[in-house]
Amino acid sequence: MVPAEDLGGVVEEAFKGDRVAISKVITAIEEDPWALRSYFPKIFRGGDSVVIGITGSPGVGKSSLINHMIRALRARGDTVAVIAVDPASPYSGGAFLGNRVRVRTLDEGTFFRSMSTPPEESIPWKAVLAMEFLSSLGYSYVIIEHPGAGQVNVKIMDFVDVVVVVLQPLTGDDIQALKAGIMEIGDIYVVNKSDLPQAQILYMQLRMAIEDVERRGWRPPVIMTNSINGKGVEKLIEAIDSFIEHSSRSGLLSDRRRRRRIAEVTGIAQVMLREEFARFTRGSIALEVINKCLRGEVDFLTASETLYRMFIKSICNPANGASNPKPD
Repeated sequence: MVPAEDLGGVVEEAFKGDRVAISKVITAIEEDPWALRSYFPKIFRGGDSVVIGITGSPGVGKSSLINHMIRALRARGDTVAVIAVDPASPYSGGAFLGNRVRVRTLDEGTFFRSMSTPPEESIPWKAVLAMEFLSSLGYSYVIIEHPGAGQVNVKIMDFVDVVVVVLQPLTGDDIQALKAGIMEIGDIYVVNKSDLPQAQILYMQLRMAIEDVERRGWRPPVIMTNSINGKGVEKLIEAIDSFIEHSSRSGLLSDRRRRRRIAEVTGIAQVMLREEFARFTRGSIALEVINKCLRGEVDFLTASETLYRMFIKSICNPANGASNPKPD
């Protein structure tokens, strides 16, 4: 991690477009965002990036699709940052799928970062903070590649401007899509690997499944793409642009960004409370209550309530219990 006394210079270089400096700031965000507290007004000042969430089961070709999207967006002069969220390895905790080696369309107008997500989080908070930082840097588009598997986690809706759901034929995705209710979260649907058999059938199934879906006048389109040769990617980008234009006019975009800010404020506070509670339960007072329950001297519900009340009291009177939370 960059020494605290050097962070100011690194932040300045990041805002000049130095990608090494950008990486260092994101590393600091991942390891301990509070070390950057004095730079919050700058690195989290906000931007007007279009934030795209691309979700779908592993193997549907999201990374290859993003490669073609980057190429097309760069061709028209847009800058693009990508955060690839991978399931964490149960052993190392690192990004299990290693998207880093799959996205290759990078130049001075692009940035890529791979992050792992623990099982309890659909989108890690470090990815949300990194997304806000990249938006503050002024990237035209920030793409979050999300590892939707089985029942796609709808939490991605809380943090992006537009949700793109990617499916492919011959994997059961068509059936799972209807079962899992992902028809409710997508603004745009993509049938990737359109050269495969049954692609047209999946396309028609999706069209039928969403024919009655409408969000303030927007009817989600279904786009056929081929992530090998890039066919259909231009239509996908046109659909994204059309949705952003429509949602700007209808007020949906401002509503989503308001929802994102609320989710950030409340969600990060919840993370801090969980961390503080975890520290509290490792203390001698909490362990005494837990041990009483283990000895059968008190039932587990009463023990839970006791821990809760003791924890709240320790926050109100930090000298008597838990350590001070990070914000003063």
